[in-house]
Amino acid sequence: MMDLTTVLREALGWLSLLPLLAAVVVCSLHLGRSRWAGVLLAGFAGETAIMAFYRITALFMTRGLMSYSSVGMLYLAASVFGLVASAVVVVGIWGLLNERASVAPRTL
Repeated sequence: MMDLTTVLREALGWLSLLPLLAAVVVCSLHLGRSRWAGVLLAGFAGETAIMAFYRITALFMTRGLMSYSSVGMLYLAASVFGLVASAVVVVGIWGLLNERASVAPRTL
């Protein structure tokens, strides 16, 4: 049986997925409005998948179902994939801001 602090820690870990899921939903709702929405959607979906992978493997490791040595290379691959997903989000934001800046009139 788990104590209250463990339950709260696990719940907060899973709640950290909500902003990423919200970003995926928002980007998917705006797919037709901007060509950069798809790029942002891919980046946020990648980050969501990586965060879920980390939460699931941490849960399995705390329960003793797997060890760090068994997922070492997966963690390395997930870290690289997460880095790429974060870079995709940055490129998507850059593209979206450039697209909006070219449409909006410049004022000082």
